Amino acid sequence: ALMEVRKMVTRMRGTSLEDEIFRVRQILEAAQIDFILEGDPKLTRISPIVENVVSMCLKEAITNVVRHSNASSCSVVIEPRPTELVVRVRDDGVGIPDLSDCFRGNGLRGMKERLEFVNGSLEIVSNDGTLLVMKVPHVS
Repeated sequence: ALMEVRKMVTRMRGTSLEDEIFRVRQILEAAQIDFILEGDPKLTRISPIVENVVSMCLKEAITNVVRHSNASSCSVVIEPRPTELVVRVRDDGVGIPDLSDCFRGNGLRGMKERLEFVNGSLEIVSNDGTLLVMKVPHVS
């Protein structure tokens, strides 16, 4: 069943990370939040479904920065490693007051579930702002 769902989702029109970074830049500029990008959003070693999941999660992360953080800057770091892709989103905003309760809403919980669907993970650190670390394995 999981293979069938993955095939179906792969056939759906997805969003590339490069396209999502373009939109992220526009959204943060409109919100008057400085944007810093490290790494190349043109991915070559990742499946379309995984790239689509990472793009959707990045969109959700940036939406959270704009809505909740009161940040003045936000950085996205794209780090392809030999066995996985790591994407970090960091803001200098107010942080998350209660990390033990952060998955109660739909946004972060949805990100976590999407990443787990492709055997990835989500880590959240709230210290002088918020850091989200998304990791997804390379699939051959």
